[in-house]
Amino acid sequence: MLVRTDRRKEMYGLHQSPEGAVETKDSNSLKAALKELREETGLRIHQSRAKWIGHDLKFDCDIYAIELDIGENPQWTEQDKMGS
Repeated sequence: MLVRTDRRKEMYGLHQSPEGAVETKDSNSLKAALKELREETGLRIHQSRAKWIGHDLKFDCDIYAIELDIGENPQWTEQDKMGS
């Protein structure tokens, strides 16, 4: 998770998590979220561990929460790919 540091960005000062888009008609937001999580942090999480929090209408995105187990340590994400 990153903190937005660019004062010009709409979500300045807020946390930002790995993000991405649903790329195919056969996929869904959870699969896309887990794919982005894996690509950006190296974590491989089974979909049964994800808890759907809700849908953000302003940003048109689904929000999920995942509690990490002891020993699950995400790699640092690349800030240039996160739109800091």
